Amino acid sequence: MPDSGWVLLGVLMVLGVLGAAGALFAWRMAVKEPEREPRIEVLAGIGGGLITGIAVGVSALFLEQSLGERQKYSAWRANVEIAESIPGFTPGSRDIQGINFSGKTLRNADFRGADLRKAQLRDTDLTGADLRGARLQRANLVGANFYQADLRGAHLEGADLHAANFTRATIYDRDRDRDTDFTRSVVNKDTCWPVGTDVPKLTRQVVNEPPLPALRWGGLAPGCALWENGDRTD
Repeated sequence: MPDSGWVLLGVLMVLGVLGAAGALFAWRMAVKEPEREPRIEVLAGIGGGLITGIAVGVSALFLEQSLGERQKYSAWRANVEIAESIPGFTPGSRDIQGINFSGKTLRNADFRGADLRKAQLRDTDLTGADLRGARLQRANLVGANFYQADLRGAHLEGADLHAANFTRATIYDRDRDRDTDFTRSVVNKDTCWPVGTDVPKLTRQVVNEPPLPALRWGGLAPGCALWENGDRTD
């Protein structure tokens, strides 16, 4: 809130206290001295008017503040949608539902715990991104680059991982039970996995599309056909 807004709010609060005190004083006089009723009615009217005015003023002030915050958020969202590269992108507590991130370069982005369900992240460069605990259920991650990204505890249930690159990504937490959830994620022979991947466990979770012979889906770094570390080979 601008400094002028805080000053105005302080003035309104002082007037409100004075109005309430005047109304209380008028009520006490009415109880003790009924013969002063006209004067008491005037005091009560003034106090009531001040209280009403403070209520209207505070409501208007906070409405103005709310509109200002919405305008800032709309401008921020528009800038994100048109930008091609945002290194270190951090949405914080802002709502990012519906933003199309496809084709953007978001290296070292901070998506910890972010709600990216059904998000469009096709061919998005997420090199080094922090996606711990992110919700990526049914997201479009075709060709997305997760090179050196941290996906511990992320939820990728039902996500489309055709040709996605997980080379050197962290998908297991050996010290805690926070493995990335790939349940019903869709992969193909061009999906690239880091060395040390628990292949038997992963094959029980993911869906091969089209169906491929056992252990022939995807590839393990450095033998991936489509990716070499963090770069496409095609």
